[in-house]
Amino acid sequence: MSAADDATPSGRPAAARVGLAPPAPADVQAPFRRQRGRALMLGHVHPDADVLGTLLALGLALESRGWSVVYGGPHPAPSALGFLPGVERYQILKSVDGPFDVAVLTDCPNPARTEGLVDEARAATPVVVNIDHHPDNRRYGHVNWIDTSAAATGEMVYRLLVDLGVPLTPSIATNLFTAVHTDTGSFRYSNVTPLTFRIAADLVAAGADPAAVASALYERRPTDALKLLGETLARIQVSDDGRVAWLALPAGAVPETFIEAEELVNYPRSIESVRVACLLRERGTQVKVSLRGKGDVDVQRIAARFGGGGHPNAAGFTVAGSLDAVTREVLTAVRESLRR
Repeated sequence: MSAADDATPSGRPAAARVGLAPPAPADVQAPFRRQRGRALMLGHVHPDADVLGTLLALGLALESRGWSVVYGGPHPAPSALGFLPGVERYQILKSVDGPFDVAVLTDCPNPARTEGLVDEARAATPVVVNIDHHPDNRRYGHVNWIDTSAAATGEMVYRLLVDLGVPLTPSIATNLFTAVHTDTGSFRYSNVTPLTFRIAADLVAAGADPAAVASALYERRPTDALKLLGETLARIQVSDDGRVAWLALPAGAVPETFIEAEELVNYPRSIESVRVACLLRERGTQVKVSLRGKGDVDVQRIAARFGGGGHPNAAGFTVAGSLDAVTREVLTAVRESLRR
């Protein structure tokens, strides 16, 4: 499916606001009410389906209303997400080529994750719109819509499009469904609500194909991927009491293009006795850490100690140091949290 599907507002109307959350704030809707303009859809480092799906959906919706849209960020879209409609237009941005009428960032709580591009965007546009559901969002936009009750940022963009009266084409619906699907851990996380499923149902009615999305995300591994996955999972370690599991990966152990890279933390989390799972990936002189918790363990607080953030049951951060040293520090922090 190509971006051309969204060239005209020929899709079915979005569902009426029945049983949905309140409308998007007026100041969020206002920048998009004009019929024409130039917009920047700005992504963060190593963009995932959460951010790409929401930016592409909103950008395609604006284009159906006569806007000119630029999509990009500091890193390219991963090849594994090449099925997203319009993703071929997402480019690596070394700088922001303004002026723009509006710049949008989605699912990006920390502006530092744009590697300085958000600062250029602020200079190149009168309005930077920050749409996110992370409770630790830094509120760096001119307009900040932070809804921590939303299970996914895709829910919020869907609500915005409903408010704007933009028809949902199959391309828009596919992008949003994928964003909601991944942001909720395939609808498994505890913050999933009846609204999440209502929105997903409307996106399917508008042309999103759940089977095709799932196949694209999980059934397109290269032939050697399972061997690599097996070798990687063999590195998982579990504490003596069974409550903590971690996977520490040296630089180069798993390529960034590995489709499972961001989801590896869910394997140690799947162990029945585990309360906190940790994925630590060495990147040069830094270590990227992903944390997942179960029940009342607030891993966001652990991440905050290291300058990161996220959600109570899903958080992360990147910190300078060797893999061994960072692993020791993180495990110490996790154990202290469990004792509390």
